[in-house]
Amino acid sequence: MAIDIQQEQLGTLRILGLSGRLDTETAVDVELALQDLLGAGERQFLIDLGGIGYVSSAGLRVLLGLAKQLDGGKGTVRLCGLNASVRQVFDVAGFSKLFTILPDRNAALKSLPPSMTQAMRAAQAPAPKAELTLGQRAAMLMNVPSRTPPPHPQAAEIAKAAAELLGVRHTAQQAAIPAAVAAAAAPSARPAAGKAAPAAKAAAAPAPAGDKPGFMGKLRGLFGGKK
Repeated sequence: MAIDIQQEQLGTLRILGLSGRLDTETAVDVELALQDLLGAGERQFLIDLGGIGYVSSAGLRVLLGLAKQLDGGKGTVRLCGLNASVRQVFDVAGFSKLFTILPDRNAALKSLPPSMTQAMRAAQAPAPKAELTLGQRAAMLMNVPSRTPPPHPQAAEIAKAAAELLGVRHTAQQAAIPAAVAAAAAPSARPAAGKAAPAAKAAAAPAPAGDKPGFMGKLRGLFGGKK
């Protein structure tokens, strides 16, 4: 029987949601997935066993191998979502003392140290919006599409007029106004004689005011080994 492995990345935390049976046959798939992640540099793991109905000694061995590779401050592994029968297997084998086990995924995420939660929030924060350029602002004021034909021959004069509308000092670098603004001077974009462009009138108005033991230490203590 195959096992389903769902992966999710939250900041520096890699979450693996397992569903099915973690036995001799499927433990190989889980081990390969974990080794690929370790090879890619992942070091913080949360393994959600909420969908696992059975765990064999082979499944325990895979989890033990991951914990050993992350021992000594190299990383962390947390388990969550164990049902009653799976938790009993962990208790009988003594593995409940070797792992940090949380009731569910939400509890596991809340238990993370501040450094990891800050990284998660930073990863989920939306990217800042790019600030509009002078040409883009002018195009919006003049109600001109952002993609238009090549620049008009009088592009420099139009750039200067746009800068005055926006209250921005015109410089030589701004002479190369985008095509969207330059097209405003084309006959098709000019208002009829004697009529002011509504957008330009609106733009000209003034703006309103206003320390726990390491994993290997736990393992030695569990089996009576020397520290």
